[in-house]
Amino acid sequence: MKKRSWLSLLAVVTLAGSLAACGDKAGGNGGKSDLTMTVGSKDNTENHLIGEMYALLLEDMGIKVKRQLSLGGTAPTYEALKKGDLDIYPEYTGTGLTVMMEQKEPEKDPAKALEKVREGFKQWNLEWLDPASENATYGFAMKKETADKYGIKTFTDLAAHSSELVLSYPQEFDVREDGLPGLQKIFADKGGFKFKKQFQIDYSLRYKPLENNESDVTVSVGTDGQIAGMGLQLLKDDVGFFPVYNVAPLIRKEKLDAAPEIKDKLNALAPLLTDAAVQTLNWKVDGPDKAEIEDVAKQFLIDNKLIKE
Repeated sequence: MKKRSWLSLLAVVTLAGSLAACGDKAGGNGGKSDLTMTVGSKDNTENHLIGEMYALLLEDMGIKVKRQLSLGGTAPTYEALKKGDLDIYPEYTGTGLTVMMEQKEPEKDPAKALEKVREGFKQWNLEWLDPASENATYGFAMKKETADKYGIKTFTDLAAHSSELVLSYPQEFDVREDGLPGLQKIFADKGGFKFKKQFQIDYSLRYKPLENNESDVTVSVGTDGQIAGMGLQLLKDDVGFFPVYNVAPLIRKEKLDAAPEIKDKLNALAPLLTDAAVQTLNWKVDGPDKAEIEDVAKQFLIDNKLIKE
């Protein structure tokens, strides 16, 4: 064969190899990546749901995924990420500041909280992607008929009527400065947040007293499925008492560097995770339907056109 023919053949082979390599990159058209990501989550419905969404989004990019979901609380999940046993999991900005960075004064401004954790976590080679708007922070929930009866929509309204109401709350809420004692100081001249009666309930059962008419108001988390499922009134924190807990992907820097396109893929999910959306998702799992987390997560992503069916 003539020299020119050999050179032409070599060029074709080289081009074909380059195209194949492009197809194998994460984010290629259905190609498989050499990159493997281990996705984790904490052991609660919301975190597990969002962790499963991360896993599905990465798989949709062609990345190999290992799941280590529902590992436990914050400490074991975070330590697994630092050690490299996990590559990514959903974490909350408020937790990052108060637990990992040990900031004594909670940050109540979402933008400032994000700025602080992004800067602070550089020391561990960890990066925060875009946070969702949902705020999984503490608050108060009431039956709508009770809230309407007293005209209660805000914490200030609740303080004004506290002496007429029964409060139920989880462990430590009555002794922590970021709980009832702190609120009583803020509202000392506006009703004092001192209730007619108050009693402690296990965290996992915190909506039972409302359901059974044993309390008028209970301590809640803003994304609890029961708020939507039971049609409850979530009171507005009009004094900015509780810190922000926006959920975001917390990822090892080397994995993000290996596939930067992960950022855009996961950031597209953030604006969809509103308080109302997450409440609904949680209720599908924790409510009477008892749907599987994997099915709920997948359908949400399909409905929002983030992954293919």
